[in-house]
Amino acid sequence: MLKKIILFIILNFGALAISSYFTDSGASSDWYQNLNKAPWTPAGWVFGAAWTSIMICYSVYMAYLFKINHNTKKIILLYSVQWILNVCMESDFL
Repeated sequence: MLKKIILFIILNFGALAISSYFTDSGASSDWYQNLNKAPWTPAGWVFGAAWTSIMICYSVYMAYLFKINHNTKKIILLYSVQWILNVCMESDFL
């Protein structure tokens, strides 16, 4: 199961890396910095910590799902759709 966790960690962080390539400067851009944000908007480092936690938990979940579910084709199909949408949403393609 550890190999599957590592595989999903690589895939999930790969999706984040691909999408960050297309977002240019992202939150550090002048456009974002000049937005009228709510006073409770978290600091920039919070987003990185949150996404790291989410992707690690999601990787463990997917590895566990593969272990308990025998319909791997459906899991791979749904995961692939999620992966593509994640890349597209993070890189503002959609």
